[in-house]
Amino acid sequence: MSYATASSWVDALSIAMVAASILALWTRSLGRLVLVLAVQSSLLAVAGLVTGIATGDAQVVVAAVLVLAVKAVILPGLLWVVIERTAPTHAVEAYLGPRTSAALGIVVALLLARLLAAQPFRTEIGADRVLATSVSLMVIGLMIMISRRQAVAQIAGFLALENGMALAALTATYGMPLAIELGVLFDLLIVVLVAFVYSRRIHAAFGSLDTQQLRKLRG
Repeated sequence: MSYATASSWVDALSIAMVAASILALWTRSLGRLVLVLAVQSSLLAVAGLVTGIATGDAQVVVAAVLVLAVKAVILPGLLWVVIERTAPTHAVEAYLGPRTSAALGIVVALLLARLLAAQPFRTEIGADRVLATSVSLMVIGLMIMISRRQAVAQIAGFLALENGMALAALTATYGMPLAIELGVLFDLLIVVLVAFVYSRRIHAAFGSLDTQQLRKLRG
C-alpha cells in the first residue's frame, strides 16, 4: 500500500471517528452509545492496521489487532453487561439536550480543525488531519464525561477520549513499544472492571446509575 493511499485512508477513518463521537453526544440510548463506541474503536483499529501495512511495521499491526479485540469487543461487551444488569432504563441522562450537545461537538471539531490545520503531524505517510481529529476526539470524549450523569456513559466518554490518544500514537508516531501498548490496554480493562463493580454498588445503594446520587453520601 502506498503512503498516499494510506494517508487518505487514515484521514478518512479519523474523520469518521470524530463523526462517531458527535453521534455519541447526540444519542440518548446507553445501548447505542456503547455501540457507537465499539464502531469508533473498530475504526481506530483499521487506521492502525492501514498504518502498519503501509509502513511495514508488524508491531503497529499487532497493536491494531489488540485494539480491535479489547476496545471494540471486550470493553463494549462489559459495558453492555453493566447496562443489562443494573440500568433501570436505557435512556441517557444528561445535562444538555441531544441537539445542543451535538452542535457543541460539531463546533469544537470545526474549530480545532481550523486552528490545527497549519500544524499537521510530520510523518512518512502524511495523514495531515490526524492531529486535529485526535485532539477533537479527546475534547469531545471529555465533553461526554462531563455532560453525562450515568457512570456507564462517563466510562464511554473516557474510552472515547483514550481513542483520540491512541489514534495519535498508532498513526502519527507509529505506535508505542508493544509492551507499553499491552500495559495501556490492560489498564483500560482494569478501569472498566473496577467501574463495573462501582456501577453495581451505586445501583445497589440508590437504585440508579446516576453519579449525582453520590452527593447524598456527603455529611
